[in-house]
Amino acid sequence: MDTITHGIVGALIGKGFFAGEPSRAPVSWREPPRTAGRVAILSCTIGAIFPDVDVLAGPLAHNSLALLTWHRSITHSAVLLPAWALVLAALTWWLARWARWPAPVFSDLVAIYLIAIGSHIFLDLVTSFGTMVWSPLNYSRPAWDLVFIVDLTFTSLALMPQLAAWAFRPLKDPWRRSIPLWAVFSAAAFAIGPLVRPLDVPFPTGASFFVAGALACFFLLPLRHSSGSHAGRVKWCRIGVALAGAYLGFAAAMHHSAFQHVSEFAAEARLNNIQNIAAIPLPPSPARWAGLIETSDGIYRVQFAQLGDEPFRLQFFPQAASNQYVVAAKNLSEVQTFLWFARFPLFKFLERDGKPVVDISDMRFYGPPRREPLPGEADPPTNFTFEVVFAPDGRILSQGRLREK
Repeated sequence: MDTITHGIVGALIGKGFFAGEPSRAPVSWREPPRTAGRVAILSCTIGAIFPDVDVLAGPLAHNSLALLTWHRSITHSAVLLPAWALVLAALTWWLARWARWPAPVFSDLVAIYLIAIGSHIFLDLVTSFGTMVWSPLNYSRPAWDLVFIVDLTFTSLALMPQLAAWAFRPLKDPWRRSIPLWAVFSAAAFAIGPLVRPLDVPFPTGASFFVAGALACFFLLPLRHSSGSHAGRVKWCRIGVALAGAYLGFAAAMHHSAFQHVSEFAAEARLNNIQNIAAIPLPPSPARWAGLIETSDGIYRVQFAQLGDEPFRLQFFPQAASNQYVVAAKNLSEVQTFLWFARFPLFKFLERDGKPVVDISDMRFYGPPRREPLPGEADPPTNFTFEVVFAPDGRILSQGRLREK
């Protein structure tokens, strides 16, 4: 899941379970805190973001495959989780003493970081990217395939209760905060549709109206009898945790149903030599899925929606026939690294400007072409594609993961 969402979820957990209710009198963040709540919220937010520090390793080491080999590795490890929690708790305790800020006791800081980092690991596991949760003991990449890597619905369910808690603090005239918040986020919902439709992500106008109505439950409905002010920040944020958990439960049910549909399709089509099968979530909701079925001949991709009227799509991507260039590409160490990462690798062989080219794509990340084919290219490469360009005599001219998709 994206780092911003991790931080939002960390703040939600910190406010809901570790910080208590804020002071009724407004306190500037520029002033020293009066309670340990601020350090608790910051610690929970930082802990929820911390595992993604591994994205800096690639640029520092000039490793083009670091996103595949290092990201979601030891910083995302359940094995090393207690060690990371102890280190971050000790650092936070020392900084709080140095700044003379009230902070939770050390054992509470450790518990905060355990839960915050654990939330990050869990939310990455529910996506399809793969997380090396058992590293450094085992570098397998479990992936539960429940939600897309960026899920705006889940992000909103974690963010909106926090904004509602801020809007309905026991201050005069909460409508001055709640109504503008509802207007801004509703306008954003109507703006999203035209932006994502060219990317083959359906977002009908009716969905925008639905989102605006859902936002009204957070910002407008509680204006009645000032019920939002009576709830308090802790209650609002615990509601957010419950809603986020319910959403993931719904996604899990949708995944179970989607996987059954894909398996039934494979059985009815009488596909032979099935090597791998999965149901991969698609944006913008857990109702859209792509079924991937790998056989010895190629990969079948079925795209469907479990809710709504989106048409069923079936595509077949044949594997390139083996030749000296495909064999040479498979023996390259970087290609072997890419194949370790890819769950549904697809090989393509083509000639471009008289040069043999081997493309290896991970079909988990298949998307609509974003450019026209190059001369001699049947189709533009999909996301997460590794390209090897040969000279006619078999020498390697270039190799690397494509950045322009």
